[in-house]
Amino acid sequence: MILRCSFACLLVMYALPAASGQRTVRQDRYVDITDQRTMLDSAGMRPMFHLLRSWMFNVVGKTGQRKSGSFLQQPIPPEVPFPCDVSLGRSAKVPTNVHKLRPGDINVIAAMGDSLTAATGAAASNFFGLYQENRGLAWSIGGQWDWRNVTTLPNILKVFNPKLVGYSLGDAYPFHSDSQFNLAEIGAVSYDIPHMARALVQRIKRDPRVDWKRDWKLVTIAIGGNDICSFVCTMRYPDQLPAKHRLRMQRTLRYLRDNMPRTFVNLVSVPSVAKVVMLQGKPFACESLHHGECSCWIGKLYNQSEASRARWGRIQEEMIRVEQEVARSAEFRGLDEFAVVYQPWSLNVTMKMNGKDVDYTLLSYDCFHMSQKGNAYAGTALWNNMLEPIGKKSPSWRPLLKNFKCPTKESPYLFTYDNSVNS
Repeated sequence: MILRCSFACLLVMYALPAASGQRTVRQDRYVDITDQRTMLDSAGMRPMFHLLRSWMFNVVGKTGQRKSGSFLQQPIPPEVPFPCDVSLGRSAKVPTNVHKLRPGDINVIAAMGDSLTAATGAAASNFFGLYQENRGLAWSIGGQWDWRNVTTLPNILKVFNPKLVGYSLGDAYPFHSDSQFNLAEIGAVSYDIPHMARALVQRIKRDPRVDWKRDWKLVTIAIGGNDICSFVCTMRYPDQLPAKHRLRMQRTLRYLRDNMPRTFVNLVSVPSVAKVVMLQGKPFACESLHHGECSCWIGKLYNQSEASRARWGRIQEEMIRVEQEVARSAEFRGLDEFAVVYQPWSLNVTMKMNGKDVDYTLLSYDCFHMSQKGNAYAGTALWNNMLEPIGKKSPSWRPLLKNFKCPTKESPYLFTYDNSVNS
């Protein structure tokens, strides 16, 4: 995210021309900085970028294997059994209809997004740890260790189906094999999601472990934090961002629907920016880092004010409304092999947890990304949402295993808009 913000500043200052076939901001008033390719996207830049990132990866070293620190969840003791009856979580025969899908029927898991999905700095104890992506700890796609130590969505699903593939392992950047089907990129914006979908389909389709036509696939999408934090204030027409976001999400979901058989999509909003960057009394390191990570809200560069922050907040709320509408739209309903569901756990996330006004152990060193503990809370919240019917989904996270949802004889399936009574 920090690198993307720096690039954005350069682009604004020098108005770099777009790549061939694209128009620049000066040539078209409706094209904004996140709507175009630049020289930074050229094929020649990719090896340089990989080289730089690999150097940083080696300098920082692996951090995700740490087993002590306030950023870690409390391990669940071996005498505590898994909360669910595992026998109810997998069909006797592979279902042919997505609305009859049980958790254990999922064989492939994947995710797209930004640094939150990359689990940037989840195990960071200092500034340099923020340059490491602890993808094995990521809430929606991390599969490091097991559910007792890292209670992520994949580690929960692995209890029902130990043959699950695609989850990230350890520390990795997106071009490392351990990233697996985690296509998240630091600094990614809404504009990038259709491209990620194409890359994801290619990566899964090439994997010999995947039965392309028969295996059920679960994809979680969460994007938009960088749009709101670092780019909305550079746009000439920032109020157009939700409409653009709608088109990008539609293109992404249509592509997945038309090109990847047997797919269930979780669409999750990025938590409210104001919830973290506007915390009062936060540590000095967090205050300083937020100037770079969320420059549209914090600092002096873009003449931030209460009025401008209120405007960005309204735009983020509109982006959330757009995601909810796209997920519920008729074109993604009534299909046998594709479903998309908006999962609302992030809507009312609070830092007031575990008896503290602000539980900083849920956040990374920068008070912006989630710690490993925060990722575990988020992973459990997403799991709960998947087992909650439409209209009764929880809009926040809870301490681990508190009100943990399970498949039941009466409701054994993942809820969709078509199999929920209240949809």
